[in-house]
Amino acid sequence: QIARQIAGTLETGESTRLEVTLNSDPSTTLFVGTAPLTPAEDKLERPGVAVVLHDVTDYRRAEQSRRDFVANVSHELRTPLTAIRASVDALLEMEELEESHRFLNIIAKHSLRMDRLVSDLLRLARLDAGQETVDLVACSTGSLFAEVQVELAPLLEGKKLVVGTSINPSAATVVADHIKLHEVFKNLIENAAHYAPANSEIALGASADEKSIVLTVKDRGPGIPDTDLARVFERFYRVEQSRVRDPGGTGLGLAIVKHLVGLHNGTVVANNRVDGGTVFSIRLPRIR
Repeated sequence: QIARQIAGTLETGESTRLEVTLNSDPSTTLFVGTAPLTPAEDKLERPGVAVVLHDVTDYRRAEQSRRDFVANVSHELRTPLTAIRASVDALLEMEELEESHRFLNIIAKHSLRMDRLVSDLLRLARLDAGQETVDLVACSTGSLFAEVQVELAPLLEGKKLVVGTSINPSAATVVADHIKLHEVFKNLIENAAHYAPANSEIALGASADEKSIVLTVKDRGPGIPDTDLARVFERFYRVEQSRVRDPGGTGLGLAIVKHLVGLHNGTVVANNRVDGGTVFSIRLPRIR
């Protein structure tokens, strides 16, 4: 393609522009510009062509992410809106008021879901803009785990899930923003509870080495396909199986987790457990 572009410029004497995708792994996208060089003007023995190549791979990937974002937002909003509209139509046609409570509950549920979606979108916008900072204090790991467990008690009890904790004395305290770390674990445990089978255990762990505090959340759910492990922290990204199950989340929780951990100069990764389930591991710098 580039050779034909150069030949065309030599033949016509006109500048050209072309976008080329190379079959590399991963693929690379180049923006190629050509301009004629004449012997008289450029002291050349014969006509030539100046070729400029710009690597626009990251730009195109960001552009694709934006398109995916819009498509996924539309998908996430369509489900609750459809339920709300259908319930309202049913209410308008009903004669018995007692039956209306079921539809009102559906409307309330999906209205709340939409409210959470908008709140999470605004939260991510603030995080992207760098408008949030961390207030580092010494936090008790055990207290943090207990607080989140109490907050999510209705969800955990509804599925008869047991939360187990294992805290190494070296990780009993972590220096972090208590509120933001609370939000991190609320998202991770809520995510685990949605996918964990009933009557199973969610295991919370804390350990440490010389440089880091490692905090983990493990479940006995269906796990995540290896091809999806690197993408679970993308906004609205869900494996196909979880879309079918439709756990009712906003699809933004793990993206928020990654941002909040990043504010602490930490990292978060997802892996599959050898004996079934998923483990999310957070590594935070050990501040003394």
